[in-house]
Amino acid sequence: MKVTIDQLQSQRPKIHELRLKSFECEHYLVQVTTDQGESLVYADNGKPALFRSQLAAKFPFKGLEVARATLEHQSTYNEMIGLDVGSVEPLVVDISLPDADLS
Repeated sequence: MKVTIDQLQSQRPKIHELRLKSFECEHYLVQVTTDQGESLVYADNGKPALFRSQLAAKFPFKGLEVARATLEHQSTYNEMIGLDVGSVEPLVVDISLPDADLS
């Protein structure tokens, strides 16, 4: 499913999980889990919202009800050494909630 930041701010659903998906440690996509399921966050131009830092990715969610925030990182190590890519689970760690950031 798709959702925009404007939709989340106007509807204000409870966000069970805010997941930042890290790509090459400098690009972040955001996925939210609400009562309606998992949704990738899209920008107003119809493309997935892309952020350049964790702080920038969490900033639009300040003031929303976020229960948990996580960072997901896919390792490309197996692919680099010629092993099966599909067998490696992503690394997922808890990070601070948007309202806990000092920005």
